[in-house]
Parts: sequence; structure tokens; C-alpha cells
Amino acid sequence: MEPILLKNCKFIVDAINPLRKNKDILIKDGRIEQIGENLSTNGFVLDCKDCLVIPGMINAHTHSSMSLFRGIAEDSKLDEWLNKKIWPLEAKLNAYDCYVGTKLSVMEMLFSGFTCAVDMYFNMKDVAKAYIELNFRGVLSEGLFDFFNEEVLDEKLKYAETAFLDLKNIKSELIKPSFGPHSTYTCSDKLLKGIAEISNKYNALVQIHVAETKEEQELCIRRYGLREIELLKKLGLCNKRSILAHVVWLSNEEIAILKNTGAIAVQNTISNLKLAVGSTCDIRKLLNSNVNVSLGTDGPASNNSLDAFEMLKFSALFLKNMYHDPTVITSREIFRIATYDSYKLILPEINGGLIREGYVADLSVLNLNSFKLKPITEDSTHIINHLVYSCSGLRAKHVIVNGKPSILNGKLFNSNEEGIIEEFEKVFYSLLNR
Repeated sequence: MEPILLKNCKFIVDAINPLRKNKDILIKDGRIEQIGENLSTNGFVLDCKDCLVIPGMINAHTHSSMSLFRGIAEDSKLDEWLNKKIWPLEAKLNAYDCYVGTKLSVMEMLFSGFTCAVDMYFNMKDVAKAYIELNFRGVLSEGLFDFFNEEVLDEKLKYAETAFLDLKNIKSELIKPSFGPHSTYTCSDKLLKGIAEISNKYNALVQIHVAETKEEQELCIRRYGLREIELLKKLGLCNKRSILAHVVWLSNEEIAILKNTGAIAVQNTISNLKLAVGSTCDIRKLLNSNVNVSLGTDGPASNNSLDAFEMLKFSALFLKNMYHDPTVITSREIFRIATYDSYKLILPEINGGLIREGYVADLSVLNLNSFKLKPITEDSTHIINHLVYSCSGLRAKHVIVNGKPSILNGKLFNSNEEGIIEEFEKVFYSLLNR
């Protein structure tokens, strides 16, 4: 792995360390080896004198292949969106579709400041191929349903384990396999319990949609006499390896369970607003209750953007509006959740989310000459304010993931942006005509 030197970085900012100015960052063997002045290397040297360097962010919930459905299933309630629009289209998907759709999404995420995504969908070996080709981290899981059909239970459990092992056997530092039962309303309690047992066997993360709508909670209560978090705890799926997407409608008792089990709650504000579920995950209340939280975009069909900075902004603004209080959460808190906190929770096996010697080199380099970053002062809070409130649509100049370049000088390092878009359009029209 060739060393990389980020030379003369104008500003280096993360959520915890003090602002650093006019420093070099030397990257070797996937990690930040040294931060200082007048450093040198025989590898890549990138002039960053007009640049801001920040840690990469984690998109803690998405479905990257669903870029193929962006904009064609709109203005619908969740049950109609799934049953009448999305699921019929998904029935036509093949592995190559998922690969191409993922490449477009990964490209968008890289340019917007993400260096990792937690991704649940189908044909995940092909999704992983796209992640690796573009040098992007993925916590990947094959989406799983049984729709309460006991006849397919054993088949689904075997399939889940096989899909997990297929991802594990890729043996890439970029890919972390996980399990992905879709929800309590598409998966039986027997399937969920089986996934809990298999995930415990491999000490693996589990992704699942939880309490996205009030109706979802009510259905769970009618079926089991329990709220969703209560059910998941009973089945062994609420623990520190659980990544619970949405969690909008929670009782105080469920919040206490999240605190006591260490499960990760993922807020998806933009998707919640679009589907008009009535609120979003109240991460202020969860943080005050010592619950682990992270942020996600949801998929590109239900957001419809995979923009990290837009995610930060909507998260902060919705909470302020919810509480009628502009002080309820700060830009630094939101930025910390998407960077340091998310790396600590989702990728605890590596040190990430900060720009510090010894930490993994997952970094985004932004051009300070962008009008979105003006005016600028030598104040880290001012700079983080810009990142949260001003930078939607900003494209990174360089992106480093696992110590390797993903984007250099505004262009994909391992692929061609125009080629990805051209192939994506071919696949999209082919899918529509099937």
C-alpha cells in the first residue's frame, strides 16, 4: 500500500480534537502515521493548502441498489410504496442490476463525505464487488423475509447463513458481513429468533427496520402483545450488535431497553419526512438516556439523496423544530454522531472517526474555496457549523478510505464517473422493460 501525504492542510477538523492549521498528514498502511510539519514521502503527495480535512462519515442505514428506483415511486404511504411500487420492481432485479445500482450510490456517497455505509438489500456479493471496486467500506447484509410462512423457515435461515459466509469469505478489509431480517411485519418471530441464534454464533451485527410507523407498532402489539423493541429483546435481537433503523415510535420502556442492551438506534429523518410518518427518531431524548445513536439516509428511493451533509442538516433542524428550541442539539454533536460515535459503535474493531495518529485513514478533503464554506474563520465550531448547515451538495476533492485513494482531484480513482452513469442508465431502462 503506497503512502499518501496530505501536504499543508489548511484546516484539520474533527468533533473532538482542537483545530489544527497548516499541518501535514502522513498515511501509511491504512492508518494516520503522523500529523506534523515538513513531512515527506515517496508515495502520493497531495497539495491541501486550500483544503479542509475531516473524518469520513458513516451512513448507518441505506439500500444502495435502490438508486434504480429513485423518483419512480413517490407520494405514497409506506405500505402502498412497498406493496404496489417497490416490491413488484424488486421482483425483476438481477445481480448485475444490484451491482450497477450500487456503483452509482457508492459514487454519490463518496463525493458527499461518506466513507462507509450500513447496507441491507439483495445480491450482496455483487454489492460488495461494487464497494471494493470504488474503495468504500460496507457493513452488508442480505435482506431477509419469510412473510410468516413456516414452510420456508429452514430455507430462509440456511440462506441467511450462506449469504453471510459468502460475504465473510471475500476477506476484504472493506467488507463487514452482517444479518438483515427486514422487520417484525415481514419476518416471523421464529425467523427472527433463528437469526438471533445464528448472529450470536458469529458475533455478527444485525440490521432491522423498527418502529418506522405507528401502524407497525400497533400490528406488533396485536400479533404478539408486545411492542417491537420488547419483542426483539425477547427473541435475542436487541443487544450491542443490533442496528435498529428508524425507531421513530418508542415508549419510555423501549428506550430503557435500548439503554440497558446497548443497541444502536439509527435516525433517518429525511425518509421519515418523505413518508410522513409524523416524526423522526428523537436522538436528543435517546442521548439524554444514554442510548447509542447514529444517522442514516435510508435508501435512494426513499430519501432520495445519499448526501451526508444533507443528512446532518435535516437531523439537526428537525430536532430543533420538534423541541421548539434551537439549542436542543449543536452542530458539533450531530457531526460527532456521524463520525466518531458511528465508527465506535459500528466498526469498534478499528479506530475511526477522528483525525489522530494511529487512527484509520478514512478521510474527506474539501476545497475551502467553495462558496458553501465562506466566510471561514480559524474556529472549529464555525467550520463545523458550515459542514452541518451549509454544505449540502458539496463534492469532495479527495477521499481516502482505509489509507487508499477513492477520489483524487475530484475524480474517482478506480473508475470513471461518466461510465458508471452510462451503464446505470442502460440497466435502468432494461429493468423497466422487463
